[in-house]
Amino acid sequence: MFIIKNIFVFLLSIVCLCLMLIVFNYLGFMKIINIIVSSVIFGTFITLYFKEIKLCMTLFALFFGAMLCISQTMEVVLMFLITLLVYFTITTMMPKLKNIQIKINQPIGMD
Repeated sequence: MFIIKNIFVFLLSIVCLCLMLIVFNYLGFMKIINIIVSSVIFGTFITLYFKEIKLCMTLFALFFGAMLCISQTMEVVLMFLITLLVYFTITTMMPKLKNIQIKINQPIGMD
């Protein structure tokens, strides 16, 4: 059941990525901005949902490899590199963010 759920979530994320690309293109975003924003959102979702490195890298390689075979453009490589950058940024920053203690020195007054 867990494997079926993961496959469904991955396929749903691919559909959402495609819809984001279409909607952003319809709204008039520049092509490069569209690709960057969609890749960052997709990479963030996959990284936070699938936390294991082997699973994330396999899913990224599978999806972007299939896209590269279909489209054969450099935009797919750019999307893959941005998604990897997001993955490595999140995996290096999240453990550091969990240990940060935030202290407020002065109470906020409502005058």
